[in-house]
Amino acid sequence: MKIFDADVHPAINSPADVFPYVADEWRHQFDRQEFKISGRAPERYPHPGVPLRADAKPPSGGLPASDPEFVRTDLLDPWDIDVAMLLPMQGLAIAAWTDPPTADAWASAINDYFYETWVKLDSRFKLAITVSPHDPPAAAKEVERWAGKENVISVQLPTLGILMGNRHYHPIYEAAEKAGLPISVHQTGAEGCYVGAPGVAGGLPRTYAERHAMLTQIGQSSVASLIFEGTFERFPNLRVAFIEYGFSWMLPLLWRLDREWKNFRSDTPWVQKPPAEYVREHIRFATQPLDEPAKVEELWSLLEMMGGEELLIFSSDYPHYDNDDPGVIMRKLPESARERIVSTNAREFFPV
Repeated sequence: MKIFDADVHPAINSPADVFPYVADEWRHQFDRQEFKISGRAPERYPHPGVPLRADAKPPSGGLPASDPEFVRTDLLDPWDIDVAMLLPMQGLAIAAWTDPPTADAWASAINDYFYETWVKLDSRFKLAITVSPHDPPAAAKEVERWAGKENVISVQLPTLGILMGNRHYHPIYEAAEKAGLPISVHQTGAEGCYVGAPGVAGGLPRTYAERHAMLTQIGQSSVASLIFEGTFERFPNLRVAFIEYGFSWMLPLLWRLDREWKNFRSDTPWVQKPPAEYVREHIRFATQPLDEPAKVEELWSLLEMMGGEELLIFSSDYPHYDNDDPGVIMRKLPESARERIVSTNAREFFPV
């Protein structure tokens, strides 16, 4: 079957690679500041190992997944992936920035860079354009700039310490809905590390392992906020994909959301339907990281209870160290659900 991979991370080796797509005044500023493509100071939690696969480095040198030709031969061709949605890593970093105009300029430049150097090289590469969460009106204009562009299929929105249902994001949602582009929300690496980024409940974790395990909390609070703030009533055609947050936490959360909605209808009169219905109609979850119970059949039971085979889309998270290749996922999913999860669901959700 043809595979739709909803999470491939192309990389930029140097800011200089992007300079041809940056206005002169911004090029000077990025160069003068010895601009780091990660955009972040050393993280609060040093990673215990290299986060990117060494075997994803191209023979020509550079960062893993920095050469589109090599990604074609290393990922797309071996697995017969005919759609690879690009979520640029250095675009996610702007969640940790504090200067909105700089973030706007960088997001716009990398959108042009990846479209010209990756998407135009191979139509199997589809771009999720990056927008800055710091300046929603400017982000909306960036969405409008790309609306209707061939092989642009989503809007990558790094999030702040502002819940996703907050009206702060409304200009972005309005523009994305009008353009027919789903929002893709992905972990940025800033969560739990930087002021202004989303935090985890209760305080700062001490270790990387603790922080990494608790990032599911951000997905949970985002889903609840979108529903109870009435986002999908205000934007009835908006779609949101949660990528790299997992999904097994959704079943108990759906039970709780539906219960609280029934108990406190007067508290949220604008929420017209049970929360589980909004999830089925508007939200999808990527498979990576796939939780691994001791018995794989327990995962199948979970999928059945949450109606999960229609809610899931395959994602490899290439080239990260913990990525899942399609073969891993195929072996862990029930045979009856494989084609829908690795192909059909995403094709119905994204405009391909």
